[in-house]
Amino acid sequence: MEDEFNYAFTSENATEQVSVNGSTDDQGVIDKCESAEDQLKIFSRAMIFIAVLMIFALSFIVRRKGRCVSCCWGRPGAVQPVDFVDEIGRRWAYAACFVILTSDVFNLFFGDVFWNILPVNNSAWMKKYGWVKVFTKLLDVLSLCLVYFPLLACVDHRRSIAANVIGIIYILPWIIAYCSFFPSCPMTIQLDSGVNQFIKKAPIFVSLFVVGFSYVLDFGINVNRWRQQCAIKRVTEKNSTVVSRSNNRRYKIVHHLQYVETLMHRRDTGDVEGGKGVKVKLQRTASRFKYEKVFGFRYSTRLICCVTICTTLLLWLEFEAVRTTEDEFNELSRLCAELEPELGDFQIFETACTNLLAVKIVAHVSSAFSTTVVFSMLIHTLITYKRRWHQLLRGDHTWHMLGNAIKRPHSTLLNGLKYGGYQVAFLIWGYMVLMLFVFVLLMFITFAFIIPVRDGVKNWFIENLEDMWPTLILGIVIIPLIQRLICRFLFLQERGTVMALTNRRVYNAASYYFLVLNIIVGIFSCLKRILVPLVIGTAFLSRLDQPLIMSGYESKDPGYVAFVSMLIVDLYHNHPVLKAFVELMDQVRSRKQASLEEGPDFVAIRMQRFRSKRIRNRWWKIVTLANNPSLALKALEQRLIRERHQITEQISRNTETKNDAQNQEKAYL
Repeated sequence: MEDEFNYAFTSENATEQVSVNGSTDDQGVIDKCESAEDQLKIFSRAMIFIAVLMIFALSFIVRRKGRCVSCCWGRPGAVQPVDFVDEIGRRWAYAACFVILTSDVFNLFFGDVFWNILPVNNSAWMKKYGWVKVFTKLLDVLSLCLVYFPLLACVDHRRSIAANVIGIIYILPWIIAYCSFFPSCPMTIQLDSGVNQFIKKAPIFVSLFVVGFSYVLDFGINVNRWRQQCAIKRVTEKNSTVVSRSNNRRYKIVHHLQYVETLMHRRDTGDVEGGKGVKVKLQRTASRFKYEKVFGFRYSTRLICCVTICTTLLLWLEFEAVRTTEDEFNELSRLCAELEPELGDFQIFETACTNLLAVKIVAHVSSAFSTTVVFSMLIHTLITYKRRWHQLLRGDHTWHMLGNAIKRPHSTLLNGLKYGGYQVAFLIWGYMVLMLFVFVLLMFITFAFIIPVRDGVKNWFIENLEDMWPTLILGIVIIPLIQRLICRFLFLQERGTVMALTNRRVYNAASYYFLVLNIIVGIFSCLKRILVPLVIGTAFLSRLDQPLIMSGYESKDPGYVAFVSMLIVDLYHNHPVLKAFVELMDQVRSRKQASLEEGPDFVAIRMQRFRSKRIRNRWWKIVTLANNPSLALKALEQRLIRERHQITEQISRNTETKNDAQNQEKAYL
C-alpha cells in the first residue's frame, strides 16, 4: 500500500514539474491569447452600433402592413429576426446563427460580462449595491441579442438582394476578427475563463462561414431570378407579374401539396401487431424508435434552433466537466503530496489519497454517461414531436391530458413562447443533476463494495449484505417468480391467455398464504416505487415531451405544458391542409383573373363560370355530407341554429314595427 502511495505521488510530482516548466515557457503565448480574447470582446461591443445601423437599413426593405401603409410607400417596417411559425427553409442557416449567439450567452452564465460598468474592485460598494448585477446581466443579454440580430434578420429576408448585401457586409468583420484570433491562441493553450479556446471558438468559426455561405448563395439565387424577370419583362409586360408570383411561391405550394397528399395516403406505420415470443416483442419495441420518413414533413424552425443550441451547450458542458475534473484532480494530488508527511499515518487520509485515480475515473464516467443520456433524450424529443404532430393533425388531443390548461388562447401562446428557453434551461439542469446523481451512486458502489473487495476488507455494508442475502433473494426473486408461474399455469385457463379462473379453491388458499408473504415482497416493492421514479425522473429531467408528474397532474409540469402549447401554436398557424387550401385558392384566383382579362366578354364569361362553379360546389357538398354522416348532423344543427336565429330576429323586427305603429297612432290621436 505504501509503495503504491509513493509511486503515485512521485509520478504526480514529475508531471507537475514538467507542467510548471512548460507553463513558464508558454507564459508569453498565454498573455497574447488573453489579449486577443479581450480584443474580441471589445470588437463585440463595438459591433452593437453597426448592428443598429444594419437593422435600420433592413427596416426599409420591409413594408408596413397595419398602420400608415400609404405614408412613405409603407416604409420603414418592423424587422423580425426569424419566423418561428411559418418558416420551412434555410433552417441550417438559422441554427448556425444561434450557435454563434449561444457562445456568448454561455460565457455570461460562467461570469463573463458584456458591459463592464460596475466597480467590482470596490468591495464596500458591491456589498451594498450588489443587487444591481441582476440588471446589468439583463442588459448584457439584451445587448448580445441586438448584436446578432442582423445575422438572423438577413437570413429571414433572404429573398431581397439588399438584405443579402447587408448580411455579407455585416458578417465579414466577424470572420476577419476570428481569423485573427486563432493564430494568437494555439490548441494547447487554456485560459482560466473556460475550456480550451479552440474547442470553444471552432464551432463559432465554422458557423460564421456557414452563415456567410448562406448569404452568398441567396445573393446568387436572387440575382439569377432578377435576370429572368428582366428577360420576361422585355417580352411582355402583362405576363411578368404572373410568372414572378408563381416563381416566388412555387416552393411553398409544392411543399404543402405534397405533404397533404402524403397524409391522405394510407401508409404502413411499421408497427408489429400480434404474435408471441421474444423476437416479436423486440421488433415491437424497436418499431417505436424507428424513424419513419414522411414525405413533405419538416421540423419547425423553433425546434431545430433549440436542438442546435442544446447540442452546442452540451458539448461545451462536457468539455468543461473534463477540464474541471483534471484541474481538481491535479490540485488534490498536489495537496496530498504536501500533507503526506504530516497526515500519512491516518488510514482515512491514506485511503482517500491512494484512491484519487478511482475518483477521477468515476467523475469522467459520470460526465460521459450524462452527456450520452441527455443527448439521446434530445434526439428522442424530435421523434416525439413528429409523432405528436401527426396525432394533432388527425384531431387526436387525448394524449396530452391537459384539458383546461390549453383552452385559453393567451395562456397557450404564452406557454408556447417559453418552450425555447425552457428546453435549454432544463437541459442544463438535467445534465448537472444526472451527473451528480450518477457520480454519487458510482462513488458509493466504488468505496462501499469495489475497493473493500479488492483490498480484502469487510465493511458494514458487506457484513450486512452477507446476513441479508437470503431475504433479498427470497423477496425479490423467488416469491414473485412462484406467484407468476402459478397464476399463469395453475389459476388461469388456456395457460393464462384468457381471464378465466380455474382451481378456485387452490386459488383462495394461495391468496390466504400469499397475503402474509407479500408483506416481504411489499417492503422491496415500496423501495422500488421510490427508486424507480427517482432514477427515471432524473434521467428524463431534460425532456419536455414527457411529463414527470403522475397522471392527472400534468398541467403542473411547466416544461410539458410548454411543449404541448408550442405544438398547438404551430398547428393553428402552420396546418398543412389549411396552407394547401389557401395556396390552391390563391393560385386558382390568380389564374382565373388572368384568363378572364384576356376574354372578349368579361362579364358574360364570369357569370357563366360562376354559375357552373356554384352548381359543382353544391354537388361536392352533397357527396361530402353523404360520405361523412357526422358532418351532415353538424351541418343540420348549424342550419337549425341559423334558422332559429333568423326567426328570432324576424319576430323582434315585427314587434318593433308594431310598437312603432302603435306609438304613431297614439301620437296622432
